[in-house]
Amino acid sequence: MKKKKGRYQRSDTVKTKDRKYTSYEDAPLREYKDEDPMPHNITKKFFKVFLILFFSVAAVLAILNLDKLTPDNISHWFQYDLLGKTEGNGYPVRFNGTIVEKGNFSEMDGAAVYCSDTSVVVLNSNAGEYQNSQHSFANPVLKSGSGYSMIYNADAKGYMIISRDKMIHSDSSDKKIFEADIAPNGVYAILNHGSDYLAELNVFKSDNTKKYEYNFADYYVNNVSINKDGTRAALSGASANEGSIISVIYILDFSQGNYLQKYEFDDSYIYDIEYLDNGNVIAVGSETAYFIDVEKSKKTDIPYSLRTLTNFEISPEYGLTLSLSTDSDGHHCDIICINAEGKHEAEFSTDNRVFSIDMSSEKIAVLTQGNLGIYDHNGKSLQNISVDSDAKKACFADKKNLYILGTSRISKVTTEEQ
Repeated sequence: MKKKKGRYQRSDTVKTKDRKYTSYEDAPLREYKDEDPMPHNITKKFFKVFLILFFSVAAVLAILNLDKLTPDNISHWFQYDLLGKTEGNGYPVRFNGTIVEKGNFSEMDGAAVYCSDTSVVVLNSNAGEYQNSQHSFANPVLKSGSGYSMIYNADAKGYMIISRDKMIHSDSSDKKIFEADIAPNGVYAILNHGSDYLAELNVFKSDNTKKYEYNFADYYVNNVSINKDGTRAALSGASANEGSIISVIYILDFSQGNYLQKYEFDDSYIYDIEYLDNGNVIAVGSETAYFIDVEKSKKTDIPYSLRTLTNFEISPEYGLTLSLSTDSDGHHCDIICINAEGKHEAEFSTDNRVFSIDMSSEKIAVLTQGNLGIYDHNGKSLQNISVDSDAKKACFADKKNLYILGTSRISKVTTEEQ
């Protein structure tokens, strides 16, 4: 047998204090041990450092996302993000039911959510179903939010509350429903037809016990939006006086018996109102939009200047986007963006009729027939994306991905990095 080269040479007998072998070559392989293994104390130190770094990063992430660390969110992350539940087969995907109205299609924490004539469905980024819940509402209306969404039967009594992956609550109101809304913490409000009053507001905690109520005797109040903390609400309504419309905006604080603020104005019916995440309020009327700095009790008008409102979108996080047409047929639209601080952020034009608009933190999406135009917040054109000719609504899932609603299916597009 050839001798090994190196520090140790073969000898007839190798003796140690604890053992005796004829040679290294004669020792069984399973009994041979490295004479210079990594010390155990180094391994333990490395493991301790790793654990410290891991828990430090986890603690920082937990602090930054403290408001999102609910049992439901943790369970959802474990089931859907970690284990890959409901992966899906990708977009486009046909929706359940025969029709989905534009107002009943939105996003919910980055997922596509829609309410058809038969069911409410939440889809993940690859078109897998987080949930699919049946309903029997004749006039379903979806109010989508962060954490929860609410579906109610307009001019009837039924309503449902869902999270992204399960049904939370299903019930009937005592009276017919004008509108409803829900906050990220689960506090929800139902605006009812009144018996002794023109309208009644009933607010409930997340455990469905009543928190607050308010009655309206002078106006048919038919729009409600709760702030993100579930402590205040903005409402709008209308009344008639000698053949003209008088509109009203109320700001209510659920800790007070009387309204906090009230604004009245003529000849502009209010279509929608939204309590923004920063505490301001935006309302969109037929002739004028309104920005309210609640802390300063100041209302600012945003006039349309003889242009016709063709589309709008209010984002609780980013503000208001308007489409105003200079033509009677709805073409040649000016796009105006008002940020959450009430500042005029962008204005640009398109020759086409606008079917839908939306805003993310970096981009503005304008849907026209067969085309999705992407702009920055200064109004600069960034990209044009071809979409189905029957596409009727686009909404951002995040800063670069959008869901598109068509007449029978839902698609998804990704914008270019800028």
